[in-house]
Amino acid sequence: MPSHLVIRTATLADAPALSALRWRWAQPSRTPGEGEAREFAAALEGWMRAQGDRSVCQVADLDGDLVGMAWLAVFERVPNPGDTVRRNGDVQSVFVVPEHQGRGIGRRLVEALCAAADDLGVRKLTLDSREAVMPFYERLGFSTRTTLMQR
Repeated sequence: MPSHLVIRTATLADAPALSALRWRWAQPSRTPGEGEAREFAAALEGWMRAQGDRSVCQVADLDGDLVGMAWLAVFERVPNPGDTVRRNGDVQSVFVVPEHQGRGIGRRLVEALCAAADDLGVRKLTLDSREAVMPFYERLGFSTRTTLMQR
């Protein structure tokens, strides 16, 4: 692991670099034009600003370049009597650029995201993953539940 790799919480200043990572994650076969990239970066920054602490992003910063990201969406569940703060979280968009995969960066990102969730009082973390990546998450303490339904 390079000694100059830092896992840290993203800031609004990271929005342009994060938008490039999100683009590579969502549309790896298409490079955006300059205007399109600028527009998406502005949209992501606005979204991050509006989310506040309902969204946390951990990034892998390698000498000032972002090479990975992992997002946490935090939401409040309906209060119960005697249990009025019920926070859950959903792990989303975990991505490490291909040229840096296989070095433990993804593991460190998810571990940092789990620590952030703990700090926020998140009780349960969920994630939706491709089957091929499920063993990675299982090694990090996630388990498969068969009770999830979708519409």
